[in-house]
Amino acid sequence: MQAVRAFALLVSRDERRLCVFFSAGATRYALDAVRVLEVARANEEGALQLSQHLPVRDLSLLLGGDAEVRVAAGVVMDVSPTLALRVKQVDGVFDCTGLKRWPVQGRLVPLLAPALAGALEYEGRLVFELDADGAARGLPRQLKPIERHHRTDTTGLVFTVQGERLALPLHHVVQVIEANACFNRAPNAGSFLGVAVHRAQLCPVFTVGPLGLVQPFIVLFEVGGDLLGLSASQVEGVRSGSSLVGASVLDVGRMFS
Repeated sequence: MQAVRAFALLVSRDERRLCVFFSAGATRYALDAVRVLEVARANEEGALQLSQHLPVRDLSLLLGGDAEVRVAAGVVMDVSPTLALRVKQVDGVFDCTGLKRWPVQGRLVPLLAPALAGALEYEGRLVFELDADGAARGLPRQLKPIERHHRTDTTGLVFTVQGERLALPLHHVVQVIEANACFNRAPNAGSFLGVAVHRAQLCPVFTVGPLGLVQPFIVLFEVGGDLLGLSASQVEGVRSGSSLVGASVLDVGRMFS
């Protein structure tokens, strides 16, 4: 991997919007190339081979997550003071002109801002748009679980979370999707796990199970006009009457009001 030092000049001569794509932890990122001063390799011990001495931070730790297990590269951001980030891997430089983009807004602002400015869809994958200045300030680690509220209901969509049988009232349920490329894990995943795209909407995904644990399915639901998601291990389907016995029906209207 070659050091990259001419991004600003390259972009100034080109109408394309170039971004450096990389990953840290289980999260995918894109950073505007004009904010990248250098891309460097890491040695076998995870130390960055930089062209100058700079302060170095583990991006996953900086954004409220766990330390990177295997560092393969570093990205030097054009911020004040200049900061080098340890990351898992750098995927390359790609043209983001015309890509679908969703800004961080609404319920996502207190969860992701100012470190993340939005999300992009690139080749079917959801990628967070890193804000260089905001990322340098970091994100807090999530430590609090969601407070549960329950209700009685005769019918609901039943799903499990780590073996626990739960249900959502049908009038809240939108759809069930898989947590695949349309989902991107938040760097500081706790009770808030990350975001998913559905029907051209960006929605926050939460868990009522173990903090930070992303499971295979996402149950999408609406509260107050907002599209939200809950992580699920398995989805049984719609149950009513005696088949609903033993499932705790979540009052998501209160939980996410």
